[in-house]
Amino acid sequence: MSRFRLRLLIGLISFVVIAGVLVLVLRKPAQEITAATPPIESVVQNVLANRAAVTIAAGAAPFGEDDVINVLVLGLDSRKEGMEQHCDAIHLVAVNVVDWMVKVTSVPRGTYSYIPPGNYAPTDYYLANACAFAGLDYGIAQIEHILGVKADYVVTAGFSQVLGSLRVLGLPTTSSLQWLRHRQSYQIGDPQRSQNQAVFLVDVLSKFGNPDKRLPTTLQYLIYSFVNTEMDFGTARALYDGLVAADITSNPERITYDMKPFYETQNLHLDFANADAQVAILLDRIRGRVSTADLSDRTIADVQDELILYLQKALDDGDPEFLVVVEAESWRQVEDEATREELHFAYVDKYANELAGTDKEAAVQFVADYILEKQTLGLSEWESKGRDLLTTLVVQ
Repeated sequence: MSRFRLRLLIGLISFVVIAGVLVLVLRKPAQEITAATPPIESVVQNVLANRAAVTIAAGAAPFGEDDVINVLVLGLDSRKEGMEQHCDAIHLVAVNVVDWMVKVTSVPRGTYSYIPPGNYAPTDYYLANACAFAGLDYGIAQIEHILGVKADYVVTAGFSQVLGSLRVLGLPTTSSLQWLRHRQSYQIGDPQRSQNQAVFLVDVLSKFGNPDKRLPTTLQYLIYSFVNTEMDFGTARALYDGLVAADITSNPERITYDMKPFYETQNLHLDFANADAQVAILLDRIRGRVSTADLSDRTIADVQDELILYLQKALDDGDPEFLVVVEAESWRQVEDEATREELHFAYVDKYANELAGTDKEAAVQFVADYILEKQTLGLSEWESKGRDLLTTLVVQ
């Protein structure tokens, strides 16, 4: 056999191997997206089976009703610098899968919570810090104790994941986050902020919760991939499909709110079409009345420039912030698309190559997830770069 034919044969074999690996690593998410949605009866049976398998410690909160699936949604403060995760938003979303009703019970982040002994100030004993100082599992247990019910599933998302989800849905990003975090202009403060978050969750669900505006399955999966949860995608789809079929947008009486401990709050809504102006009015109310720590005069452009410099520096070899950024996916906080995509790929490239030295399979899956995201968003240039990177990893 000539050298040319030998090289051609080796090239063909390599191509087949690489193509096979590409198919395998992309098959799992593709199968999850295209799989039939499980019937809600099956979802309920799985939930009940899981409840039966859990040994509840003395004094722990009990599970709720058989027809109600309880999903604890936590927004974590993990923007940049530092690994402590404060529970900034705390909401139990209870879905009755028979009558298809939703009840959102909120717990203000400043609610008192015992924290195991440590070097804490007297003012540190509240839920957000319980999650950060004693660990997320401990914080969740304290939240369930206050709610009086144990969650069937927990869903967590940091600021970056929230921004990524809002961007995918075509909703305001920075102004939405400002609205969700704002409390200073309300006389009642933190409880009203918590209620605003609950109303915002329902408003987003309502916007995409009727048959005419149902999210495509690929977008559902992309948003699902942004959060952390033990709930499988099939269960998430079944709950979403059930709520869409119930057309909760046309049936607002199916949605109720509660707060523990109880506070008298208002149901305030963010106007998605005029979010910037609405938030600006709120900030003007407190300008000059609060410290610069609560409301600085820095513009969003200044903040973005600082963030980009931080992200670029963290890419340097040996910078300990690199893994912090990867964990928090902080590039999603960059508003300029071109800069955001360049930084996203730079982090994927570096992290995947470093990870491949110890866990090649995990590195390959990490890049495959990146490819799927860019494919779903129609960013073909970055999808292609991801595929090239995946090919390089496979042949190493």
